[in-house]
Amino acid sequence: MPLEYKNNLLLDNLHANFLSTENKTLFSYGLVLFLIPLFPLHQLIIGTIVNALLIKSAISMKTKNVFLLALIPSIAVAAGGVLFGGLTSSTIYMLPFIWAGNATLMLFMRRMFARENKNYLISSLAGATAKTALLFSAAFVMLAYSFVPALFLTAFGILQFGTAVAGAIAVGAADKFIFKK
Repeated sequence: MPLEYKNNLLLDNLHANFLSTENKTLFSYGLVLFLIPLFPLHQLIIGTIVNALLIKSAISMKTKNVFLLALIPSIAVAAGGVLFGGLTSSTIYMLPFIWAGNATLMLFMRRMFARENKNYLISSLAGATAKTALLFSAAFVMLAYSFVPALFLTAFGILQFGTAVAGAIAVGAADKFIFKK
């Protein structure tokens, strides 16, 4: 087989894989997850949209690369100084825990709901609880060592739970009433 033909096959294969529906969706979700935190919206709205996209990607996409999406929103927040303004430097300490919290929510939804066919509500509540427990615990320890202010207990506690549950409700409602699944 001539080298030119092999190179064309390789390029065609790369092109087809790169432009797959899955990759387009992954890129689209990533772009929205980066841009949404930069808008001057209330944290409840931003958090709900972000959690909804994380949940939707976790349960509907096949690729394992979907977990990369867990990193994007907090990077945008930290880079833009949006969420806590002058406290954004404190947010940097929380980044690994935010990533882990987002991935935990996604993992629970992917495993419990998408793979094991558990009840959507139970899967959502378990994922939201696990994410919140991880983030609140991290914020509590960081507060104990004076790395973050007390405000972080609320931001990484009840607000995280509320936005994760609201995101799950939004996905469930959209799938049921808009996409008729």
